[in-house]
Amino acid sequence: MSASSVRAVSSFEELQQIAELIDIVYYEVSGRRSDGFEQPSADPEDGVGDDQADIQLMQRTDGKHLAVRTRAVVVTSEGRMIADVAAVFRTPEPVRIPVAIAKRFAAVIATPVMRPYVREAIHQSAVKLGIAAPLLSVLDLEDVGLSPSAGESKALS
Repeated sequence: MSASSVRAVSSFEELQQIAELIDIVYYEVSGRRSDGFEQPSADPEDGVGDDQADIQLMQRTDGKHLAVRTRAVVVTSEGRMIADVAAVFRTPEPVRIPVAIAKRFAAVIATPVMRPYVREAIHQSAVKLGIAAPLLSVLDLEDVGLSPSAGESKALS
């Protein structure tokens, strides 16, 4: 299919109408307890101390599919948990999605879909480790920033 035959999505509402959720994909769910038996590590993400959460939001498209992915790394004084989850949407035909529309779709549609899966993965990791389960705050997309996958152009296609 040539690039000229790919239809451009003109509005958030149009994308909302044509995009269908087809899958939730887990890329990573992990936890590590830190109560005195840790191995020394050079990884700065392994540090414990003040409770903190680093949440990244990413997206990619390929023809008829749009994936929005959330990766949360939560570090508390008791351990470190990671949940990396994507919501995959399909369109009936290949489309080109402008960045502003893709960001709004991620904020309004995809993030609320993924949020319970991310929270559940973090919570269950903490429970399995026998540590206090942290609560994730409401996601603020302005603080997180939405980034296309490597190699993506400004207008996603």
